[in-house]
Amino acid sequence: MGESKSVLEGKITSVEKKNTIITLVALLVWLGISILGQAIFMDENERLDAGAIMVAGGGPILLISALHLLLYGIRSWGLIIRSILGIIFIGTGVGELTDTSKDIIWSSVGAVVLVVIGASVLWKAFYQR
Repeated sequence: MGESKSVLEGKITSVEKKNTIITLVALLVWLGISILGQAIFMDENERLDAGAIMVAGGGPILLISALHLLLYGIRSWGLIIRSILGIIFIGTGVGELTDTSKDIIWSSVGAVVLVVIGASVLWKAFYQR
């Protein structure tokens, strides 16, 4: 019994490592695409900026990574951190890209709302079965 449990833990660790590596590679590729887009055509448009696009696109990458871990039944700190950061990234990036008046920081308000929603979903997923 103990041996099969260690084999299962090894598989879980392997899935987590592969997930982390793929997530980091996807984030780096997205960063490269964002910077390339900034260099090619975004300098003409003041509303678009590579940082906001990187953050807005990095959110779904992190959420897909968290969903992958959740589908494998891996409930770890990595899942929680990816979920929370993904939600914050989406809220901040989309808020920054759609903010027409720079007097009000809508990206922070959007991020707080999305964090509350995400935390409630995670609470339900982890503590209420």
